[in-house]
Amino acid sequence: MPRSEPTPPPDFRARLPEPKRKLWLDGALAPYALRPWFDRVLLRWVCKTYFPLSRGWAAARWADGDVDALRAELARCGVHKVSGARLARLASALPKAERAYQAAMRGWYADFHAQHRPADAHLVASERQRERAAQRLMAQRARVVPVHRRTRLPAAAFDIRDAAAVEAAHGGRAEGRVPAFPAPARPEARRTHAVPGPDGAVSWVDWPAPMAGVRDFPVDDRVRARVVEPEDRPDAPTLIHLHGIGMEPEMLVAQREPVLELARRHGIRVVRPEGPWHGSRMAPGFWGGEPALAHAPLGWLDLVQAWVGEVAQLIAWARATSNGPVAIGGLSLGALNAQVAATAARAWPAEMQPDALFLCMTSGDMLQIGFEGAMAKGLGALQAVRAAGWDHDALTRFRPLLEPQEAPVMPASRIVMHLGRLDAVMPVDGGRALARRWGVPERNLFEPWRGHFTAPLALHIDPGPLDRLAMILNRL
Repeated sequence: MPRSEPTPPPDFRARLPEPKRKLWLDGALAPYALRPWFDRVLLRWVCKTYFPLSRGWAAARWADGDVDALRAELARCGVHKVSGARLARLASALPKAERAYQAAMRGWYADFHAQHRPADAHLVASERQRERAAQRLMAQRARVVPVHRRTRLPAAAFDIRDAAAVEAAHGGRAEGRVPAFPAPARPEARRTHAVPGPDGAVSWVDWPAPMAGVRDFPVDDRVRARVVEPEDRPDAPTLIHLHGIGMEPEMLVAQREPVLELARRHGIRVVRPEGPWHGSRMAPGFWGGEPALAHAPLGWLDLVQAWVGEVAQLIAWARATSNGPVAIGGLSLGALNAQVAATAARAWPAEMQPDALFLCMTSGDMLQIGFEGAMAKGLGALQAVRAAGWDHDALTRFRPLLEPQEAPVMPASRIVMHLGRLDAVMPVDGGRALARRWGVPERNLFEPWRGHFTAPLALHIDPGPLDRLAMILNRL
């Protein structure tokens, strides 16, 4: 069936539109909304609503309209008492949105990789069609609400891997018999045409993922990143910014993001990758990032191993395409991976070593996050891991694969840390201890009286930590 051409919206211009502002996030209500009470609300919503709905959504997406397959998939995660009528409605809800998304993606690839560059108008329309189709697919989580109300869904399909499986996959790395994070091969990147955007020219880059086909990673998995470049600065500094777990901005209609605005405000090129198992890289039958939790601790170890290697490749790509300095960083899960990469890079070639580091909501103590963090408890991950026989002592052996063990490759003066004093997900003590160990100067340490969610959201109204990073990069 021939693909219909993207239809430009009525307010169409030959550039990606400016994201709409939100009163509660960057308007008059922000100082009242971005307070600790909102952290508590968001934490409960994420743990008890969003991720459980995501579990049902992933099951229905995998079933692809087959009621029996959906019933079996829900039973696999302990959900049995669902009426046939509800199952039928849920099973039939996703295929249409899935087909529309896949069609939009095929058209997007054809347009953005066309031999002859299409007009800006066509590329903008194609990207907007892709993001709308992706958001409609993600929004099908609402179809899971009737099932979740009657039979509470778990946040993840927990299938905790035993010690033998973890040992076979990562024992050699933990003991030092093989390098924990060896330098990967230099990427053979494929880049799309660029399209004008509100913060600068937007393009995408991708290449085969180093761990494609290993355990839960899809065989055709590819590293993929959005690139936002400032105007009239060909050798701009670069920030490679990693997202948190379950965060999939490429699957939503474009939102305002202070990190992307660095391109317009400070002339910084921003590279925003899709993490392993997230967005267009989701593993079949899982929501974005779920295998890290569902198959813990193996899944978490796999994710860190994969993403750290991909960061090395992204740094190499950034250096090959600009003479400016390169920073890496991230939020939450992204920060945890960036800080491991910053220390692993000591053994990498110079072209894979970053010059600066930005950590937003992080900790140097992964076991504290896992055993004391509010999200690990709220999602049921801690309980599932313990029930499978894992305890603090058993996991300690693998800490070198999850936490930074040495000093980072860059000087402490080039590290910016943004911690929430009221962070219940990653207790602030773990981040402070890491800052002290590394000697991060006070001027580079930001600690607002906010929690895990409101502190990064408040960058919309006070981008001070990002401004500090930009100043460091622009002085190198």
